[in-house]
Amino acid sequence: MDLLRALLRRNEFLAGLFVLALGAVCLAAVGDLEIGNAVEMGPGYVPRALAWFLVAAGLGMSLAGARRAAPVRAQIQWRPVIMVSLAVLSFGATVDRWGIVVAVLLSTVLATLASNISRHRETPWLCLVLVLMASVGFVKGLGLAIPLWPR
Repeated sequence: MDLLRALLRRNEFLAGLFVLALGAVCLAAVGDLEIGNAVEMGPGYVPRALAWFLVAAGLGMSLAGARRAAPVRAQIQWRPVIMVSLAVLSFGATVDRWGIVVAVLLSTVLATLASNISRHRETPWLCLVLVLMASVGFVKGLGLAIPLWPR
């Protein structure tokens, strides 16, 4: 019982268990999709390979975390958690109505507020590069039906 408590105090071990569980869920989600072979890949080929990679990575992380001594846990920094979550949520909430340009700008600005060491003089350049990459890559390159500008 003491060994179990000691393992559950190790962040690396817990992170490995999470990745391992995520891989198991992905394997279950792939279900009975046809795998095919390397020449004629079926729809389940890549998802199953990635799921097995997650399982292997989770197992490796768990084993490595079990071997190391448990470090002192750091206090959770809530600002990055909240700001990055807000950035993701704002993108999802605004991309259809306001377009990809405004959604990427808003989410990038919110994400840069997550860190104390953000260089705010570089944020406009980062916004410009990300807007160009998203616009060219998703709307023009892939032809996704995402508006560029507000409707």
